[in-house]
Amino acid sequence: MNKPVFYDADCLECFLFVDATYILEELFSKIIIPEQVYNEIMEENTPSLVKRNFKKLKEGFVEIQEMPFGSSQYLAYKSIEKGFWSKAGQICGSGESAAMALAHLNNGIIASNNLSDVEEYIESLDIGLITSSMILTKALEMEIISEDTASSLYLAMIERGIKLPQDSFWEYFDKLYEIDCKRFLKNDFP
Repeated sequence: MNKPVFYDADCLECFLFVDATYILEELFSKIIIPEQVYNEIMEENTPSLVKRNFKKLKEGFVEIQEMPFGSSQYLAYKSIEKGFWSKAGQICGSGESAAMALAHLNNGIIASNNLSDVEEYIESLDIGLITSSMILTKALEMEIISEDTASSLYLAMIERGIKLPQDSFWEYFDKLYEIDCKRFLKNDFP
């Protein structure tokens, strides 16, 4: 993938919950998280498993990006968070707002599963999107994981309370993967 990928907490936590960050390390040279996402991951109420697996990511793989007060990134982040750039006044969470602002200003892609919040912005700002389901499928296509592993990780994410678009990996693969790639990536994730 040639574009930088900015992670929202929900997408990254999918892989942290099931101890499958090796998939991200195989697919991407690095991942970028806004400081707001890092703070969400390190919150007191975040499960210790998530924090422990985050700390296991290889050194230098995660870049935490700050947005100085008053910078163009900060102004874009606040505008998205407060719904100023939305025709419907869609207010977004801190982490996803920050990830979308950085993706927009750096010609990047956002990694998020929260389509109800981000969809209007990715369309209006022409930002590419990848989801956890798309990442799992790409890992299978590239033979990073087996079919059994893709299925078991998908189910493990659901068992952890993560909302995914279908009840099983193969339902997602058969019904949505190709549609999602055409709709959200526009050839950014070959």
